[in-house]
Amino acid sequence: MVDGFSTNTNLLAFNKEHIDRDMDELVRVYASHGIRNLDLNFCEMMRPSSRLNDKRAEDYIKTLGEIKEELGLNYVQAHAPYPVRGTKPSDWDGKIIKALNYAYELGCPHIVVHPTGKDIEENIRYYERFIKESDIIIAIENMESPEEISEAEEINEIIKSNPKRLKALLDTGHAHMRALDIKKEILTYGENLVGLHIHDNDGKSDQHLFPLMGTINWKDVIEGLSEIGYKGYFTYETMYYSREKSIKDEDDVIDKAIDSFHHLF
Repeated sequence: MVDGFSTNTNLLAFNKEHIDRDMDELVRVYASHGIRNLDLNFCEMMRPSSRLNDKRAEDYIKTLGEIKEELGLNYVQAHAPYPVRGTKPSDWDGKIIKALNYAYELGCPHIVVHPTGKDIEENIRYYERFIKESDIIIAIENMESPEEISEAEEINEIIKSNPKRLKALLDTGHAHMRALDIKKEILTYGENLVGLHIHDNDGKSDQHLFPLMGTINWKDVIEGLSEIGYKGYFTYETMYYSREKSIKDEDDVIDKAIDSFHHLF
């Protein structure tokens, strides 16, 4: 069914030492554990000190490309930065467009861009801005709040505006927080679904736990993916598990992520 295990590069991005770790360091760590399928986390651009925000960006992207070739990595998708509270979505257009083009340059088939607000027409106009600036497919992620775009029917409506360039990404944790029937959501997405953010929670907060650590019905998730013939990757977005861990515990964090995947399949 799925092509295999994948993780966002932010799996080890947090630690109790509060030390920033960039993608060009982390992809080598993951590769050393046999993980070759990766979701590039350009949310790193939300950190003012990121090399992606200054003249070092070109060399950084070049390095990620060289590591990809050296280690035989597969960049299966990417995640664009998104507006933080207190800022306007348009304030972030420049960073998002850069992320789209970096992802395209590195061979990612699609990149996740969060929707803005709740209005369908507003989101159609929002995504049109980015479609004009890059050739990469944009995957729309379901959000966790009822005041945002959070359901498959809404995302499918946006996709209708440009079905060749717009697709869907299901975030399991967000759907669970909205108390949605995740299997039904998957069936509603159908062929529009090109990617996943896999994580678990208690249904109340966005905990980004490994599968089976929360209350999601993973049997239903897997059945839904099988029924639509999903062929993409089972991509973990489980970065909060490592927040109270030391950097020296990274092997344990990675092992737990892989073990949880094997328990599901």
